[in-house]
Amino acid sequence: MNKEYNLGKINKLTNEVETLKEEKDVVDGKLARLRKSSKDLEDIIESQRSDQVKEGVGYNAVPPAAADLYRSPKKDLSWNGLPEFADDTVTSS
Repeated sequence: MNKEYNLGKINKLTNEVETLKEEKDVVDGKLARLRKSSKDLEDIIESQRSDQVKEGVGYNAVPPAAADLYRSPKKDLSWNGLPEFADDTVTSS
């Protein structure tokens, strides 16, 4: 009788182990899908970041300012008739 009891317990525990293995496989599959979804979501979020946010990670889309950007242009004073501004170019006719 003790032998039958032990065999029954062994069979019951074996069945529980098989059930737990199946449940583990299901959970492992869900975990793998969750990790892939998480990576995909991170990629989407990264692609949506603005350029200003990327500055902190070594990315800067704003070019440096040009040196002559705010310099005023030379004034053309040749129209005022003063001799120092006259055009001395000689053209042959």
